[in-house]
Amino acid sequence: MKRACAALLLGVAACAPAAAPPRADRRQTIEGLTLSQSDAGAPAWTLKSKLAELLEEKNAATLESPAMEFYRDGKAVSRVTARSGEIATDTHDVTLSSSVVLNSFEDHSVLTTESLAYSSKERLFRTRDDVTVRRPEGVVHGRGMEATPDLSEIRIFQQRSVLSGKPR
Repeated sequence: MKRACAALLLGVAACAPAAAPPRADRRQTIEGLTLSQSDAGAPAWTLKSKLAELLEEKNAATLESPAMEFYRDGKAVSRVTARSGEIATDTHDVTLSSSVVLNSFEDHSVLTTESLAYSSKERLFRTRDDVTVRRPEGVVHGRGMEATPDLSEIRIFQQRSVLSGKPR
């Protein structure tokens, strides 16, 4: 009986999966990530993500359902959301992708695109993709864009059309 149990244990041990080799890349998952950047003590922006996976070897973190709010004089001036994204942990540059929507609270502008990159150093958004900007005075479509986070300054490249809204 002892021999049968020992043989059974050896058989089970032989069938057990081998220990996985150590991974070269170290990953850490964070639920409810919040990051903030300030300028001389005043908030500049806040990034929130439902789930983030820290990729230490790439100095980056992938983001699930990220949302960023931008501030001026302590007041939120815009908010951008996306389905996914990535932040460079060393520069705080953010790339947003999939159903990106940027809302300006001040002038009620809404920018939509499929990808948007934010340069923390330059404080600018950029994309090479198709963009649509809806403002109370009309709608602009184009391909490629550069804008401030509050959408007060927008340069749309390869502008395709402008549809006027209601006359004032």
